[in-house]
Amino acid sequence: MLQRSVSTTLPFIRSHPVSQDDKPPPASPVLSALEAFFRAYGGRTLLAVSGGVDSLALLTAAAELAPERVGVASLDHGLRATSAEEVEAVRALAASLGLGFHTAALGLRPGPGMEARARAARYAALEALRAAGGFQWLATAHTRDDQAETLLMRLARGAALRGAGSIRAHRGPIVRPLLSVGRGDIEAHVAARGLLPVRDPSNADLSLLRARIRHGALPALVQAAGPAVVKNLAAFAGHAAEDEELLAEQAALALERARVPGGLDAVALRSLPGPVRRRALVAWLAEAGVPVSATLMSRVQDALRRGGRCGLPGRRLLRSEGGLLRLAGQRPAPGEVALEPDAWVLFGSFRLRLDSFSTPGPAAFPLTRDVGALKVRGRRPGDRVQASGGRRRSVQDVFVDARIPAEQRDSWPLLVEAEGRVLWVVGLWPPVRPGLAGPSVLAEPTSAIAGDGL
Repeated sequence: MLQRSVSTTLPFIRSHPVSQDDKPPPASPVLSALEAFFRAYGGRTLLAVSGGVDSLALLTAAAELAPERVGVASLDHGLRATSAEEVEAVRALAASLGLGFHTAALGLRPGPGMEARARAARYAALEALRAAGGFQWLATAHTRDDQAETLLMRLARGAALRGAGSIRAHRGPIVRPLLSVGRGDIEAHVAARGLLPVRDPSNADLSLLRARIRHGALPALVQAAGPAVVKNLAAFAGHAAEDEELLAEQAALALERARVPGGLDAVALRSLPGPVRRRALVAWLAEAGVPVSATLMSRVQDALRRGGRCGLPGRRLLRSEGGLLRLAGQRPAPGEVALEPDAWVLFGSFRLRLDSFSTPGPAAFPLTRDVGALKVRGRRPGDRVQASGGRRRSVQDVFVDARIPAEQRDSWPLLVEAEGRVLWVVGLWPPVRPGLAGPSVLAEPTSAIAGDGL
């Protein structure tokens, strides 16, 4: 059990003194969930802790059960005047429990798309801290209530099965040990340990859909159908994620079997069950850099079924003729796009942002010196890119080695200085490794923007 106390002078997080005569807090579902996690997952885990009630439950339970296997990360988003103090409070709590601490300042600015921008910056910074610290896993404190809220949000926006899967318990290095635990149990666990959590004002901001779901729609459902609603919604999301994973695997196999020189076997595609065929087509179009919508997929499947042609974004054409489904034409290369601090720009199948201060990671190119104005453009004849060690490669060789299809190369973004020198073939070369916090350029495929929601 915890035997350390946290100073009551901390601004947001405090605990009552714990004496040797105190009775230990009662067993909680939080501890049971963390025990199951540590049994199932080996290696060391970095805990993402904001100071809110959910992340305090994650931190304290992990510290009680396996302090030698965890570290703590807390980020200063820069969006509230108190954010730096909140990070320092988490640092002090981690130190009082004997846990290593890691942090980064994101320097975000309010504006359009704040939630999405903050989420992308947060996960990029946490991933960089995880990799740099040698942790195998990154644990976030999402709960059963978060799962239910996310499901309702996705369904309200017209999500299909993939979106209904909502928050995944495990995806890549990201794990969510508390996804089966309800918010009431979380609150009780933290209160029993004498901790006062940070309260994020955005959780009560009814201009945000999640807040309206949390404080309006979900309580109304509980009142109408009973307290099991949250548990049932979360269970449905888990089953939907399992079903989606199976269908995605079947679609990937079906797509490989349908590949023929020049395109796909239309007859083989038409013989597939609808859910598998749709996912195979989405994956194939995404490979070619074609952004997919429900309306476009309806037209594509109609062309496949009847034969004929279908227009695609970027002045491309899908042809279904002679038993072959293929793409005709190439997307014209976009022009040059200037990068401005902390603003996303779209280029080809990527979006990019110049971060004035962020933590480099796998999707961030660190700017180790003042390079002046930056822009993004497509390739040009003779383009070469140079790594910091001095090695130079032609951009064409980078594409060939990375097996980038020829039809995607002209619209693949290159990060260049004002005078035209290529700094980065985005996402390909030079390879990016986690390093010190500082200015960087973030990049992510537009197909990944929707992500997993949280």
